[in-house]
Amino acid sequence: MTDRYRTFDLDAPEGREAYFLLTGIVVPRPIAWISTLAADGTANIAPFSFTTVLSSNPPVVCFVSSGVKDSMRNAQH
Repeated sequence: MTDRYRTFDLDAPEGREAYFLLTGIVVPRPIAWISTLAADGTANIAPFSFTTVLSSNPPVVCFVSSGVKDSMRNAQH
């Protein structure tokens, strides 16, 4: 039964382990809930379906905003 599961060491992801972890986050394309804070402290949460892996070392996932919306403005500050 252990052959059916893949585990990851989240304390030190590296190499292929980080690759499989990060690609599993973005395939199939899930809805990512992105939360940000405006300059005045107002909280914002919005769904994004365009996400991708930028790097496996260090592990970085990004979202893409079509147009400049509240989430993008908040993330840029």
